Amino acid sequence: MLLQTDLRRRITLPPTTGIKPGDALDLEVLEDGRILLIPVEPVPRHQLWAWTAECKQAITASLADARPSTVVETEEQADKTAKRWAGED
Repeated sequence: MLLQTDLRRRITLPPTTGIKPGDALDLEVLEDGRILLIPVEPVPRHQLWAWTAECKQAITASLADARPSTVVETEEQADKTAKRWAGED
């Protein structure tokens, strides 16, 4: 597909790309001069902590944990559960 830029170096993408007005794109210029547009979903700054490699590994490990869930309703139960998880019981 051949596209031409306007005076401000803009291009119009056809609707068949699936990219809609307002979508976020990552633009990457490759070493050979090709331009790669990658649709992205921006993550709000206050949620970035959840996207670290360590956090993703912890979530994956927790989903694979076969131990049953525990309902904690009192402070004493919370202390007991925390000690059990820390291996102090």
